[in-house]
Amino acid sequence: MPVYAICPICSKTIEISREPKLTCPECESQFGYAELQRKQLLIDEDMEQVELEKAKRYFNSGDFTNALNHFKFALEYNKNSYVAQYYLGLSNIYSHDVMDMIAGNKGEGIQIQDRFKFVPVLVDMVKKSLLALSYSNAAIPDKLAFITEVLTETKAIITRRLLNRDSMFTNNIDAYRKQSIADLTLIMELFTIDREQIMSFAPEVAKALAELVDCCLKVCYKAVQTVIHDDKLYTPNDFDYKKLSALCNELCFFGHSFDPNFDSSPYSPDFSQNYDFNIKVLKKFEEFDSKHQTHGKKHIITDIDEYEAILKEAAKALKFTYTNCYRSMCSRQVARHSELFFKGFDLVYRLLLPSVVQMEDKQMELRPNKYPDIEERCDMLTRFLVDAYELNPNTIGAGLHNFYEKLYEIMSIHYVPAIEQMGKNKSRNNLYYQQILFDCAISCAPALRKYVDFSPETDKARAKLVKICRNATEEFLLHAGITIDEIEQSNFFRPILHISNALVEEENE
Repeated sequence: MPVYAICPICSKTIEISREPKLTCPECESQFGYAELQRKQLLIDEDMEQVELEKAKRYFNSGDFTNALNHFKFALEYNKNSYVAQYYLGLSNIYSHDVMDMIAGNKGEGIQIQDRFKFVPVLVDMVKKSLLALSYSNAAIPDKLAFITEVLTETKAIITRRLLNRDSMFTNNIDAYRKQSIADLTLIMELFTIDREQIMSFAPEVAKALAELVDCCLKVCYKAVQTVIHDDKLYTPNDFDYKKLSALCNELCFFGHSFDPNFDSSPYSPDFSQNYDFNIKVLKKFEEFDSKHQTHGKKHIITDIDEYEAILKEAAKALKFTYTNCYRSMCSRQVARHSELFFKGFDLVYRLLLPSVVQMEDKQMELRPNKYPDIEERCDMLTRFLVDAYELNPNTIGAGLHNFYEKLYEIMSIHYVPAIEQMGKNKSRNNLYYQQILFDCAISCAPALRKYVDFSPETDKARAKLVKICRNATEEFLLHAGITIDEIEQSNFFRPILHISNALVEEENE
């Protein structure tokens, strides 16, 4: 009957004879039989099998604690027992699965799975069992079957653990992102295991690795999305976003290396929460317009409190949409993403229009948006326009034109007449005159290419808005009773200088 031992130099499983002086057939190093005995490197296959059978009975019956102990005993009889090494880690993980279930039944707030760092155990299990496999004298078919089994189970564990952290995702998204980054960073080590050791050249192994990449990418896409909870948006910070983007790129690289037909374009976060929120806000606008349609043609707001409440929600919906469109690593070719993308236009156009409010005394009060908001939303609009034009140029051009038409109507009906009337009044209130000129100029800013750098075709409404903006700006700088030095010192009026520079650039184009 052959005797097996583990070489003290190269750690390979070798067949030996009971001679004082031995030579390793793998590395040709020399050692003695006594040395093998002293270092407990002799393999007792019979006792290894006895312990493995006991351990598997416990394992199959769900007694993972006893199973774990007997797998340890099996390793004492054969340090290269890859089966024992694998099931040792598996028993450790499964024992905590049982504890999780008990904790869930007791209603504990923090799941044990989030206290037990199972990913290091999982990665360690795979690496150690594959290392032991490479040292063993197992046949090629046995190695392939074992590696495939290990990777399939690894994928199942990751799916069960990482993708089902719904409680953490809902209640503490920041913690979810950081934990996902830490876990995925560790799991990436599995894809860098030596190609010969993991036998990734074999089709069945490559397929299992590609499926594992698929699972990790789903975690990555879930972690990076922006969500809303308790009326507050939770967007990944710059560090988390960059880290998740880097992980996503690495995963896609490995996916392609394992499967030349690997396609990352269908991956997408779950946008349903964002989409539903947008629909709710746009529905409120629709109901508001329907209720106040008698004043709609003149763009007059009769219930400003209700309207501003909707605008506040719309601003949140726009930020929600913008961050998911540009910080979610999702292809715009995905239907749900494309649908979300185009909803952004409805929101940003509405938010860029100034409000005309009918007061109790029937007088009209002009309420423009704040300049920083206009500037930020124009940047968003430009990005939306440039990217969406590739998807649907006709719709985009028409939508932008309709926006400029509405903005021009508001300016020509309410702002321009008010400015002309004030300009003719020699006893005018200079403070009010300054304000209305300033409001007119910044409200027309979206018509300037400095702010919205997109023009698929000549737009007459846009050109008219540029003229109104220029007249208001020049009048403000020349006749509004405030000097350039005073404007530069004013945090409120300083944007008029930015608009003046933008108008100069407009003329030079």
